[in-house]
Amino acid sequence: MLRETGELPTETDVLVLGAGMAGHCAALAAADAGARVLLLEKSSQAGGSSAIAGGGFAFCGTDEQKAANVSDSIEAFRDALLRSGKGRNNRDLVELFLAKQLDAYSFLRSQGIRFELFMSPPPDMPRAHMTGTGRAVTQLHMRVLAHPGIRFVSKSAGVRLVRNPDTERVEACQVMFGDRAVEISAHKGVVLATGGFSRNADLLSIYAPELAAGVKHGGVANTGDGLIMASDLGAGHADLGYVAGSFGGAIRNYPDTATKADEIPPLIFAFQDAAIMVNKHGRRFVDEAQSYKALGSIGMAQPGGIAFQVFDEVMMSASLGDTSVNNYQEALIGGYVKQAETIRGLAEAVGIDPDMLEATVSTYNTAAAAGKDELFGRTRGLRPIDSPPYYIAATANAITSTYGGVAVDGRLAVVDWFGVPIDGLYAAGEVAGGFHGAGYYSASSLSSSATFGLVAGRNAAQG
Repeated sequence: MLRETGELPTETDVLVLGAGMAGHCAALAAADAGARVLLLEKSSQAGGSSAIAGGGFAFCGTDEQKAANVSDSIEAFRDALLRSGKGRNNRDLVELFLAKQLDAYSFLRSQGIRFELFMSPPPDMPRAHMTGTGRAVTQLHMRVLAHPGIRFVSKSAGVRLVRNPDTERVEACQVMFGDRAVEISAHKGVVLATGGFSRNADLLSIYAPELAAGVKHGGVANTGDGLIMASDLGAGHADLGYVAGSFGGAIRNYPDTATKADEIPPLIFAFQDAAIMVNKHGRRFVDEAQSYKALGSIGMAQPGGIAFQVFDEVMMSASLGDTSVNNYQEALIGGYVKQAETIRGLAEAVGIDPDMLEATVSTYNTAAAAGKDELFGRTRGLRPIDSPPYYIAATANAITSTYGGVAVDGRLAVVDWFGVPIDGLYAAGEVAGGFHGAGYYSASSLSSSATFGLVAGRNAAQG
C-alpha cells in the first residue's frame, strides 16, 4: 500500500469506521450531539456499497407517499418486513426501525437529499424513495467535510479493537494508515459501519460457500473487517446463515467470464418486468416474475450457475438512468448486454442453440398472447418479446450485500454470545445482523442503514 501522507489523530470522542450510509449518519449524529468525531474509510474514497446501490430508501408515511395518495401504514410495513424476513428478524430492531424511520427520512431531507417515490406495480406497496445511485451518500459526505466537529480520513483500515484491561470497555482501535500502524483512542465509543464481506473469499467460503464464485457487486473494501474485529472480542452473530445472492449480476462480454477484482457490474432484473430467462440450453426454467432473492438458488442450479435474460426494444426503451440497477442502455455500452436484429442472432452471440432459443421465445410469445403461461404459470409481465432489436444479458448470482453480521441490541450496541453489551462498541449498516432476518425487503438496506446509523452515533456520543 502506498504511504499515506499527513497525520492521523490519535484520539477522539467517537471513532466511526466505514464511510457508507451508516457511517456518515453515525458521524453526523454524534457530532451534532456535541462529540468530536473521526470518520475513517478503508478505501481511497467514501461511499462503499452505498455509492453503488440503486439509491432506493424504503420509508412509510412520507410526504411523497401522501402526495401520490398512497395509503400506507406502519402495521403494513411491519408485516412486509417480517414476511420478507420469514419471521426470523430481530423484533426489537424491526420496532426500532419503524419508530425511527421517519426521523431518518426527515434528517436526510434536512441534509439536502431529495426523494422521488417509485410507483411499484400492485400488489407491492410504493415505499421505495429513489435518490439516484450514489447521490445520497455523496450529499452526506459534503456535509461531513463541512462539519467542524468531524474529521474524515481515507485509506485508513481498522484492524483490531482494544479493550481496557480493567473495565473491558472498548477504548481504542488499531488502524493501518497507509503502511503505518496507529492506535486511536475513542473516549466515548467506537461505531462499526464497515459493511459486509462480499469481497472476502475466506468468509464467503465459511458462511455462503455456494456464492464464493458469484459475481461480486459490493463495495471494493467490503472484506468483513468489522465482523472480524468484533468477533475477536466475543461478539455474537446474527443472520449469517441467511446470506444470499441476488440473481441478476451481469457478466461482461460473455462467453468470456473473467472479471477484474475491483469490477462492479450492473444489476439487471429485467425478468421482474417482461424479460424471460433461459439457461445455456436455451430453455426457460422458472416463473421469472419473482424477486431476485427468490431466484438466487434456482438460477444457481442451472448449468454453470448462469442464466440469460432475453428482452426486446420495448424494455430497452424503459431503461432506467442514474442508477446501477436496470440501466440497460449503460449495460449495453459496457458490454454486459448484447444486441441483435433476430432471436437467432442473440443465440449465436452467446453460444446458445439458435433453434432452441427461437422455439422457446416462440412458445412464450404464443402463451403471452393467450394470457396464460402453461409451463410455469407466470402472470405478471406476461407479454410477447416481439419488437426488434432484441437483447440478451448473461447473468449470475450477484453478491451485492451479505446482510448478516454482529449481533446488536436496541441501542445498536454490539452484544456478546450471551446478549451482554460490549461496552463502548456499536454497529450499524451491513455489518450488523438481525434486522433483515432470513430475507431482504427491497430498498430497506439504505433506509435501515441511515436509521440505525443515526441511533448508533447518538448513543456513542453519550459515552
